[in-house]
Amino acid sequence: MSDFRPYGMPLSGKHTSLHNLATMRTTDLIRISSRQLFRQYRKNIGVMVTIILGTAGLIVMITMGRSIENNISSDLEIIGNATRLRIIFKRIPNLPTIADKREFKQETIAALRSIPGVSRVGSIVDKYSSAKLSYQDTSNRFQLLGVDTDFWAVHGVSARSGRLLTSRDLNEHRPVCVLGERTAREIFKQSDPTGQFVSIEGSLFQVAGVFNKISMPDKSRYIFIPLTTAQDRLRSITPVMKLYIRCQSWDDVENVQREIAKIIKQYQPADEIEILSASDILSRIKAISTGVKIFVQLALIATFILGGIGMWNIMMMAVRARTREIGLKKAIGAEDSDILFQFLTESLMLSSSATLIGFFLGWAGVAFTASILQNQPPDDLFWISTGIGFSFSFVLGIAAGLTPALKASRMEVVSALRYE
Repeated sequence: MSDFRPYGMPLSGKHTSLHNLATMRTTDLIRISSRQLFRQYRKNIGVMVTIILGTAGLIVMITMGRSIENNISSDLEIIGNATRLRIIFKRIPNLPTIADKREFKQETIAALRSIPGVSRVGSIVDKYSSAKLSYQDTSNRFQLLGVDTDFWAVHGVSARSGRLLTSRDLNEHRPVCVLGERTAREIFKQSDPTGQFVSIEGSLFQVAGVFNKISMPDKSRYIFIPLTTAQDRLRSITPVMKLYIRCQSWDDVENVQREIAKIIKQYQPADEIEILSASDILSRIKAISTGVKIFVQLALIATFILGGIGMWNIMMMAVRARTREIGLKKAIGAEDSDILFQFLTESLMLSSSATLIGFFLGWAGVAFTASILQNQPPDDLFWISTGIGFSFSFVLGIAAGLTPALKASRMEVVSALRYE
């Protein structure tokens, strides 16, 4: 009796063992799919790079998104002073400025620092007239401010050379000063006068540094000394009549403005103040930041879509190229489900392997970004972003491989064997 049977008839006897050989176990399925992926690495490299970059970008953006946003926001704020508020006393009619003795009390300043959303509160004192600065045979008159250490952070000021004033300078009433770039150039004819001694209104001061004029271009022709030193050594100095406040974020500005008015009324009920803010600049910078975030998010989405389309094309090409192979497997007893799972597994292996590489690249990107921003993100954010990345990988592998896998599994045996 011959063993021949029409294709599709139930298997029995030794045909059952033949079917068991044709039906792949899970380990065989993964092994064969991995080998197939390795053989076709040249065709897959473009898609893999797309998925790798998309996964790495997703991990970095989710993990470091808040830090990056704050950093970008901080840079934009330094340019536009979007979250900086200025508090001054309202002018009293017919009262000369030199006769106005109102000032912000220390308890008022301490209370302002405790407002939720306030990052820094900087105090300053002015000299009623310009101050004479002399060095050897050169002298000129410049505007002078006595400032505390928070003044620099409020304005986002950095030192171009030397250093800025510190809390130790303030506490010890040190005779040191920081110059604007124009001041340094006019007096010293050089860019770095750090360490030189100058005379300010007849008192000897040492130059601690020169600040970068990009931070405060309107004050490049100023002299800055510790607030306590100004009150001790110089005459014609105003009380603390101006405060600058830096809010932690854009969303805090309105609430901080409301709280400032309440605090002032609580501690200085007789004093009327004005709160000045850059509301127009804030609106424009918010729009810029939102546009940047949307652009980055759309770029990530587009990356995954392109990766999915590339995977779909690769799998469809694989189905066409391996049509005879599919026919042979079906001829020896492979079921439609075997063919379906093989191609789905290959698609999943392609997306998963690329995602795994993207995971390591994303981990390196997070570490690098954290070191630049000097801000370590929470570990749970990293693992959440990793989980999202692998979930996208799974969905992408299924979505891109399903149609080609279905097409392969539904092939007719005879047509597949005759395919050239």
